[in-house]
Amino acid sequence: MQRIRLWTASLVSRVDSMVTRIENHESLAQSAIRDVRRSAARARVQLRRVRADGARIRERLETEANAEATWRERAAACAESDRDKALECLRRSRQAGRQKQELVHRLEEHEHVEKQLTADVGRVDERLSKLEDQRNLLTTRQSRAEALGCVREAQAPLGVDVDEIFGRWETQVAEREYLGDCVTSDTDRFETDFDEADEKAELDAELAELLDARNREED
Repeated sequence: MQRIRLWTASLVSRVDSMVTRIENHESLAQSAIRDVRRSAARARVQLRRVRADGARIRERLETEANAEATWRERAAACAESDRDKALECLRRSRQAGRQKQELVHRLEEHEHVEKQLTADVGRVDERLSKLEDQRNLLTTRQSRAEALGCVREAQAPLGVDVDEIFGRWETQVAEREYLGDCVTSDTDRFETDFDEADEKAELDAELAELLDARNREED
């Protein structure tokens, strides 16, 4: 029985772990974005190396082209004075020419690879940008949905509207402020004194008329 319980607990733990991995979409998305970002970084490093190699090939190509032309000029210059030297100059000119042609082919292949790699880096960067935008959008939507869910959960147990709760709270606070003489009034006290005096005079006059009318009736 103990073994069954341990096995069951282990199974439940594994299932919970799987559910957590499945449901934690934000973490999985972030992990995928990190992988794409690392791939993009490696591709950019490789592209820099390829471009540096291309620059070295172009330098060698320029050197061999200059050497081919230089040895031909030397062969022509010493053809009449030293035929053997002129022939050696032509031999070296041909050798430089062969090196130049080999470098031309290498450069063509290299430029093709560089062009492909540049396009690949562009696609990876574009993919990374789209993933990050999608992650940010879904994170915003999820935060909004969770906030609305919290509002609904706060309303559901009470069966009342949240606005009604705050309304009753505000009423209670206002009553306590009034009882504690915390209510402030914007009324001008100076003007109020005149209004009260006018009202008292009106009441005095009305009372005098009332008494006068009563005395006339008695007479």
